[in-house]
Amino acid sequence: MNESSLKIVLLVLSGDAKTARDWLKQNYASASLEIVSRYQLEKHSALGRVRAARQLRADIFVIATERLAWQRGQNAMLAFGALAGARQVVLIDSYGGVRKESGVGILARAPFRFAAESLASAAAIAQSRLRLTQLERAIQQRETLTRQPAPDPIRIAYLRSTPSPGTPAGGAATHINGFINAASELGAQINVISNDNIAGLDESRLMLIDPQPIGITRAAFDLRNNLIFSAGVLREIERRPVDLIYQRYGRFTWAGVEASLRARVPLFLEYNGSEVWIGKHWDTSGMISLLERFERLNLLASRRIFVVSEVERRNVLRAGVPNEKIIVNPNGVDTQTFHPDVGGAAARGELGIGPDEILAGFVGTFGPWHGVLTLAEAICLLPADCRVRFLLVGAGRFREQVEHIIRQGGREQQTIFAGHVQHERVPALLDACDILLSPHVPLEDGSEFFGSPTKLFEYMAMGKGIVASRLGQIADVLADEQNALLIEPGSAQQLADAILRLMKSRELRERLGAAARRAAIERHTWKQNAQRVINEYLSLSQGERGFG
Repeated sequence: MNESSLKIVLLVLSGDAKTARDWLKQNYASASLEIVSRYQLEKHSALGRVRAARQLRADIFVIATERLAWQRGQNAMLAFGALAGARQVVLIDSYGGVRKESGVGILARAPFRFAAESLASAAAIAQSRLRLTQLERAIQQRETLTRQPAPDPIRIAYLRSTPSPGTPAGGAATHINGFINAASELGAQINVISNDNIAGLDESRLMLIDPQPIGITRAAFDLRNNLIFSAGVLREIERRPVDLIYQRYGRFTWAGVEASLRARVPLFLEYNGSEVWIGKHWDTSGMISLLERFERLNLLASRRIFVVSEVERRNVLRAGVPNEKIIVNPNGVDTQTFHPDVGGAAARGELGIGPDEILAGFVGTFGPWHGVLTLAEAICLLPADCRVRFLLVGAGRFREQVEHIIRQGGREQQTIFAGHVQHERVPALLDACDILLSPHVPLEDGSEFFGSPTKLFEYMAMGKGIVASRLGQIADVLADEQNALLIEPGSAQQLADAILRLMKSRELRERLGAAARRAAIERHTWKQNAQRVINEYLSLSQGERGFG
């Protein structure tokens, strides 16, 4: 078949579709291309999705994802493309990884692949249940550790496992880099062990334990990779002894627990939220009862648990954790990286923002609690002739809905969708803005808002006028009319009114922004965050709050 008559269908599951489009342009320059989002297919049943895909009549079916190394269900994706009638199926990720097979070959191999993956999944689940029981017993029977003089420098193993699509960059990567860099500046020796790359972190500082994208279900995938990661961590701890295990808590992981027992050193847990709660409400993982046991094991085994907010401290208390183990340690910001006059003028030129226009910016995930739908409604409530334009940086579940609301309101010309950007680009984009927006909304199930948004502290450090929701820690950090304008969560009208007020007063923007930056420098840096962790280790080793 002539290449010019080929039809390519690109299904974007996650990540940035640009890499996939560039690859297709290079390899199939003359073929026609139709892009389909996952949301167009998710409204159908499983059989309905296949029927809808077949109606697209693709010669080549391409599925774009964040990272193939962490993408479970690849056999099912290949089979889906083949059942859609494509002669060739291609999986491609945001890092240039490509997997390409013929439709006939996929269907011929599918029964054997699914059988092998099912057996591997069953083995991982059985092995995990057995080892979990052993670890639960070991924690109950462990002896009190002997106090030792605090070493100088403190050797810390920083463990990060089970990322989700999109987390190599974003708030998680910001937090990881912020803590590691600050702790290193304070004199600690950090050995970073992860099963994925971390945006912004020099790869020479990272011990990478490669995952395997095998698992017939989400839980089986996580359990299998927990076994792989934990074994790798034990080998690395034996090779490079440490004084402290610092684990960024993740779904279905016990690596920190096992390493702490083996090395006989304390485990500190960075607990950004309950994976059980997330598994029930946001990111369905299955096997919730088993996940509950994993979570209890981590909370019980940890000598100190660092939570990002007072709300999360109360949640952990309700889980039965003693108060003396819990330390509130909010997120922070690197005020040397995020500051005024860091490239905003050039960025405004690149974005086509006029000298008399006011630019209001949002950086974050288009997800359930970031308030992007409220923001879209507020944009449409503003007078059509006002001088405000909007820069929306990020992607996620509600991206299409936001674009639809903006189109329906006739505000496409005022709104710039930047998509995913590299984190090192974020300071200049924030500096390009006159107003920064944090329109978070309450959690859907009515739970208290437990987050500590990293972007909030980055906004503060930029010295710009901020509009934010009066919600959870946001309302604790920001003071209405002093360093920000606070609105009722979910109120598009209040958000629109606050934006208009800041648009009309440069003096107000500058006064609020200067106060916000002062507060960030005084109370919300990553160095202060890391110092709290080091102080807890020192007090623990000196016996002030018990080493057992």
